[in-house]
Amino acid sequence: MRNARRQQVSQSKKIKQIVSVTIGILCFIYLTLSIIFGENGLLKYMRLKSDMSRLKAEISEIKNQNTVIKKQIETFKKDPNVVEDLARGQGLTKKGELIFKYDDEQ
Repeated sequence: MRNARRQQVSQSKKIKQIVSVTIGILCFIYLTLSIIFGENGLLKYMRLKSDMSRLKAEISEIKNQNTVIKKQIETFKKDPNVVEDLARGQGLTKKGELIFKYDDEQ
């Protein structure tokens, strides 16, 4: 009888141990998957990091374009000849001027 009770207690401990280990493994798997694939997981972090570097490059490019445009604006403000050349390139004239167009074939 004593021996049967010991076996029952031993078997009960083994079952509790197996359940504990199984629960521990399942928790570990869940946490690992959550860290990698979760809402704020590693994959999302990596995607956001690449988006951030891409956006920084775009910002830098736009800043360079702004600098070029600001230089052009300053040139237009300081030199009226540049504005006149651009206007003439678009076919505009001063008041009272006539435009003579010739065909290249003649």
